Amino acid sequence: MSPRPKKNIPAQFNVMVVGFAGVGKTAFLRTFLEALQHLHGASPETDDEITALQPTKLPSTVSVNIDSGGERLTLRLIDTPGLSTGYQMDKELQDILGYIEHQFDLTLTEESKVKRNPKAVDSQIHACLYFIDPSKTKLDEHDVRIITRLSNRVNVIPVIGKADTLTAAQRRRLKPAILQSIYNEATKIPLYGIPEDEEEDEEDEEDEDDSEEEAKIKKNATSLAAFLEQFDYDQEEEETQCVLDYLHQIPFGVIAYEEDPETGKPLETQNSAIKIGRDYGWGVIDCLSDKDSDLYSLMEVLLHTHRDILKSETIERYYEQYRTEKLLVRRATRIKGIEKELIGGNPIPEPRTNTV
Repeated sequence: MSPRPKKNIPAQFNVMVVGFAGVGKTAFLRTFLEALQHLHGASPETDDEITALQPTKLPSTVSVNIDSGGERLTLRLIDTPGLSTGYQMDKELQDILGYIEHQFDLTLTEESKVKRNPKAVDSQIHACLYFIDPSKTKLDEHDVRIITRLSNRVNVIPVIGKADTLTAAQRRRLKPAILQSIYNEATKIPLYGIPEDEEEDEEDEEDEDDSEEEAKIKKNATSLAAFLEQFDYDQEEEETQCVLDYLHQIPFGVIAYEEDPETGKPLETQNSAIKIGRDYGWGVIDCLSDKDSDLYSLMEVLLHTHRDILKSETIERYYEQYRTEKLLVRRATRIKGIEKELIGGNPIPEPRTNTV
């Protein structure tokens, strides 16, 4: 008897937004959902804090089913409370990291079962959009600390929120300044796609020449721009070209639509052709136009060009790293417990001495 064919289960992709309070995370998610409805005819399955107009106080999620390149995809968006600038920031960040790690724990628990659930949903966070305050001239120490810690657990993509508050000249200055804070001679924060310094593997002699060449490229690059200039784009493989395109785009500057105070839906603009935008009187900004906003480019990265890479990185890098850490801790705890039991519960008897 032939095996029963598997049902066409939609692929799962999970995106989280993180940043300080007031940088436009929730407004961005509303705009993202409207763009999905406008471009894909997709509507959210659930209604929660994302579609409400209050500040986010607890992590909240919304799921939407779309067709991505002929493939059924369930996209889950996770909004998080805005981080504080005071002493509470580290605790708030730890809560977010705890949420990410809990999704790894769910996978680890499922993998440990003798009989796994075929309907188990992949809840791991595949991408984390870190929103940067547009009023800053570069990343400050808080930003650097946050994204460095996040990058140990998830693929972090930098985004400038409320980019409509910047002039064209300010935007041209801010993007390179942010990249310089992320990648320079002294610091290389491991955001998604950012090249990292790798330790040499003495056992791998076959790729020694290539490794030396890559190390030379990284050593000579004191900025991300200098690093990118050393590649011959046309000679690179398709996946490498994809990453290079992405690195030329970050950080993404996004603009949220102008919302109706009562419904939260987009207000109609003077230009009827623009469905999702902001009307300033002197002109209308189209949130989906590459001229005004990077929203469409960011959607392409998440849903098409980089989705498989982001999922692969999540499993092969972040989950495996977390899984290894957890198993080592369990092993160390078990060994320590056995030693304690042997020493405390069954004391070693003293040797007898025979007297004549």
